[in-house]
Amino acid sequence: MIQRRFRRSLTVAAVAFGAAVMAAAPASAAPTWQPWVRPGDSVCGPTDHHSVSMKVIFQTCLVVNHSNDTMQPVLLVRNNATVAITMTSSYVHSAWHFDPDAHCVEQPLAAGQLLACYGETSAYIHGENVGWGGITYNGVADRTQPATLTMP
Repeated sequence: MIQRRFRRSLTVAAVAFGAAVMAAAPASAAPTWQPWVRPGDSVCGPTDHHSVSMKVIFQTCLVVNHSNDTMQPVLLVRNNATVAITMTSSYVHSAWHFDPDAHCVEQPLAAGQLLACYGETSAYIHGENVGWGGITYNGVADRTQPATLTMP
């Protein structure tokens, strides 16, 4: 009788723990902002300012890996203002790939700081590959102009 109660309690605890872990998984799966070091084999779209401020500039770059025919979109954001901002949401999109956009976590961006949100690496198409991204801060969403790279 005591063993049965113990097993039942252990089962309930395991199910509750599993549900808690599963509920927390999507939030922890979001990519994080990282420093940007431009690789040699990349192409970037035009640099533009966010519609909220001329001091916040952003662009999308495409990073190519020819050894396995893959490409990765990267959203870059630089804060040229004298005060920090907080990017409340962001995404980076690859038009050549059908998986959902990558979304980076909410992130403060210090004055003078440049950060990158990396999208998913995937096989590029032979032809035109296009990527873009966007951020929201001060409640206003804006997106970059596209970066385009044609692969033979």
